[in-house]
Amino acid sequence: MSVHIGFFSGDISRSGGTENVGIMIANALADIEDYRISFISLFEESDQPFFAIDRHINRFTIYAEPTHGIQHYFDTCLRLKRIVLEQHIDVLVDIDGILDMYSLFVKKLTGVKVISWEHFNYLQNPGVPYRKLTRRWAARSADAIVTLTKADKALYEQHLKLKCPVAAIPNPMTKPDPEPVYDQESKLILSSGRLTYQKGFDMLVDVASQVLPAHPDWHWSILGEGEDRPMLERKIQEAGIGDQLTLEGRVSDMDTWYRKAAMFVMTSRFEGLPMVLLEAKAYKLPIVSFDCPTGPNEVMMDNVNGRLAPCFDVPSLSESIAALMNDASLRRDMSQHAQDDVETFELRSIQTQWRQLLESVVRKRS
Repeated sequence: MSVHIGFFSGDISRSGGTENVGIMIANALADIEDYRISFISLFEESDQPFFAIDRHINRFTIYAEPTHGIQHYFDTCLRLKRIVLEQHIDVLVDIDGILDMYSLFVKKLTGVKVISWEHFNYLQNPGVPYRKLTRRWAARSADAIVTLTKADKALYEQHLKLKCPVAAIPNPMTKPDPEPVYDQESKLILSSGRLTYQKGFDMLVDVASQVLPAHPDWHWSILGEGEDRPMLERKIQEAGIGDQLTLEGRVSDMDTWYRKAAMFVMTSRFEGLPMVLLEAKAYKLPIVSFDCPTGPNEVMMDNVNGRLAPCFDVPSLSESIAALMNDASLRRDMSQHAQDDVETFELRSIQTQWRQLLESVVRKRS
């Protein structure tokens, strides 16, 4: 029996981590003979998606042009219902949990199964205050909830009266080809992500101002773009470290940057399961990170393949980075252990977990 799975996104053509992992999972499931996979976006601002989508996967849009606002709620639900019925979609996977507000309404109208996929963590409601309401609705009415970490699964079970299963399925780690060779002599610190409050780059500048002046032969590059750039440029200038700490903007060749780095540093205030840490792990980089909720302590092992600092302890994080800067053998040893638990994040294992979840949802009686 063929099963049609629709991955529901705000805009699958975007370049964000949510879109990246959504496409990775959809592409992996498209390899399964009995599965038909589609993407449904509220709209697509780009004709060509940033990340490559398997040629067997169809794409549908609810609106032809960018459309925002709660005033379009019922129209959006009716348009989504039409796609679900016309395309005979069996399961909607909401790539962002906020989309549950539409799909759970359509579930009532059509009986389509709904999986709510949480990419942040239960304690955070970035940008949308009614995300709390959709989480409660999902707990009552979704067919399953997927979190990225065991810690977040525990938060759902602790705070909500669940009427559906919660599965912790991590993001996959993609292994680079050719296999990376760690550069023990490198003196480049790497960080990346959108220049926004969540990523904590303001604290990164504070850390850099403590460690870089004492290490004039080191450089720290931040890859990414965002609304915090003007503020960060001012902070860097005021700290007098502009020659050593640079904002590189968006880069197309991440592979080259990872291959020439000595370590990766993350200063996020919160995460779901940070893809940047999985990428750093894939390139065998030692990681230094705040132990923010959630993800870092499930990606790395403290004092084995990196260092975790208490949130948001700037002096502690600075000390951890300085320790690695001062000891090439420590960096090498941590690099050698970077992939000790790599099987947890292998795509084949994660594909199997998703397949098992989807089959249990399809078998479930309404």
